[in-house]
Parts: sequence; C-alpha cells; structure tokens
Amino acid sequence: MRNVCDAGRPATTRRGWIPRCVLPGLVFALWALSCAPGFDAVSKVNTLRVIALEVDIPYALPGETVRFSLTVADALEDSPRPLQAVWIGGCTNPNGDQYFLCFDQLAAQFQALGGGGGDAPPDPSLLKPDVITPERSGEPRTSFFDLTIPDDIVTRRPVPEDEEAARYGIAFVFFAVCAGTLRPTELVSLGGEVPEIPLECVDDAGVVQGPDSFTVGYTQVYVFEDERRNASPPIEALTLDGAAVEDLEADADDLPVVARCDVSAEVRRRAGCGEEPVAACTKYELNAVIPDVAEDEPGAVGAEGQQLRETVWVSYLADGGDLDPSLKLVSDASLGFRDDFTTEWTPPATPGVYTIWAVVRDQRGGSDLVRRFVRVE
Repeated sequence: MRNVCDAGRPATTRRGWIPRCVLPGLVFALWALSCAPGFDAVSKVNTLRVIALEVDIPYALPGETVRFSLTVADALEDSPRPLQAVWIGGCTNPNGDQYFLCFDQLAAQFQALGGGGGDAPPDPSLLKPDVITPERSGEPRTSFFDLTIPDDIVTRRPVPEDEEAARYGIAFVFFAVCAGTLRPTELVSLGGEVPEIPLECVDDAGVVQGPDSFTVGYTQVYVFEDERRNASPPIEALTLDGAAVEDLEADADDLPVVARCDVSAEVRRRAGCGEEPVAACTKYELNAVIPDVAEDEPGAVGAEGQQLRETVWVSYLADGGDLDPSLKLVSDASLGFRDDFTTEWTPPATPGVYTIWAVVRDQRGGSDLVRRFVRVE
C-alpha cells in the first residue's frame, strides 16, 4: 500500500513551522538521486500512480465548497485495467490535527464500502465511489470530489492560549484508487504505532494487492479566522531544450521529436554507482516555467528575524526514459526563488509517443499540473 500525504501545517509561532508530514514522492525522489541500482526511478510512471492531487481552494473560508482533483495513470499492463476510486470526507479538527484520529469519525464511511455502515448510514456528500477506468493503458484519468466546509469549523475550536498563534480549523479528505475492488479493513488500535488507513484493494480472487495496484492517502484544507488565502503556484509552460512544448493531443502530427536512446530499461536498472550506460545518448533539458509567486508565511520569521516564505518545488514524471533529477526546488523559505529548476530527460529505447508531466507544489496545499507529449524516433 502506498500512502500519499499532501500539504503542510500552518505557522502558529513567530519562529515558523515544521511540516507535519513529508510527501512520500519527495522522499523517494531524493532517495532516487543516490546510488541504488536495480529499481525503476520514482519518476517513471509504469504502475498505478497518482500524478497529482489538486485543491482549488487550499485555504478556504467557512461555508465554501472546495473541489479536489485526483489525476491517476496506470501503466502496469498493456491493456487498461478497471480502476475503482473512492473519496471520504467529513473529518474535521481531530485531536492534535492527526489524520489517523479521523478513522473513528469516519467509521461509517469506511464500513459502507463493504456494504455495512451501522445504524447511521454515511452522508452521501461525504462518501463518493468513482470509476475512472482509462480507455488505453497509461492514459491518465481524473476523479473529482466536492466538500463543503462547515460554518463553525473555526469557532468550535478554543481560542489559542498564545495570543500570537493563528486560530484555524482543518478538514481532512481521504482517497484511494484500486485496480480491483476496495474494501474496508479492521480499525487498528494505536498501541504506539500510527495505524494505516483502513482500506485495502483485492483482485477478483480476493487476493490483497500491493502498491503497483493500490494507492491511498489524504489531504487537508485549512480555514483561518483571519481569512487568509493561499494561491496555487502556476506552471506557465513546459520547455524542451528551450522551446515551448505545445499542448497537443498524443496523435498530433507536429509533436516535438527526439532521438531514442538505444539502451534498454533493464540495462539502465542494472547499472551501479559510477556507471552510466546512457552516457552516449542525447539528453534533453526539460524546464517547467514557473514565476516567482511564493507567498509570505504569516507569522513565520527566520533565525535572523527575516520574513519566511512558503517553500515551492516541482516534480517531473514520464512514462518512458529517465529524468535526472526528478525533483527541483523552486523557492526556498528563507533564500527565496531559485534560478534553475531544470532536469535532463534521457528518452527510452522504444520509439513511440511518451507523456511528460510537471507538477508544482507549495507546502500549503497549492499545486498545478501540466502534461505534454513527445515523440521518440
């Protein structure tokens, strides 16, 4: 099972904040930069993958309806597999803002996936099963979910004892995507360990599926008493060796063309530290054009009293070839905007049309996604 965590924690002290959770994609991408032969890079989309989770109002107001968009691609098999998705909302202000303390609040929603739910059936606006089966293997699909923020999400919480701390509410939303059938699992007591989200994915024979066929995670939306907002950082364009890649369909005649790298994926995986089997191949520079739009983090200051800004980074993914690196910092909290967040793409050995994604995120739940196609010959 792959857990996907999104967004950070609001600043509540003058010295800023430390994110409560780290994106597994970020961890794996950094791991992929080290010497670790034998595995595909996390940037390669060749299984069931969540490409991006976007929230149209990362910082909302009481009573607003927030839309969540989950973009998923599945390239594990040549033929498209039926995909089942589910959204579960309704958890607000758990103790300590801990996501796993939502599970008791959401017990009816989880159990309803198995035909249960007890005496009180779940609110249909808080439980949304979805079918997002693609027409072709690897073709991305997007699932949507709308959640209305409770009017009292902030006022129901006590006023912070620290007068400088921000008063806020928080709403959690869970999601899962399965190449099979989703069903609830038993809620695990804490016992000193953080419990997993109580869902699993099974195939037609009832066999529990692993991360190649199942992804599950959560995100959260903050609501502040001072009505602060957070704008998502935009991607204005994606360039290939300095030229903008147009937003065209995969079968367009005028897609950009690059030379294939005649080194198989297996040989690339076997390469160890210090070896570069693709050294003779042509590499292409990819760059997501992102303006300097990082916002100030209210109430957050650095060690020298300077105003801190939100951290922004960009992830690159592709369904073929190799990206090095797959993650780049766009804006640092204290150092500000970076002037180079390009990556190099080494095309695959097999000719065809390939998909490249760029996903920009900020630490406060804002994000943007672009998808482009390149022909390899």
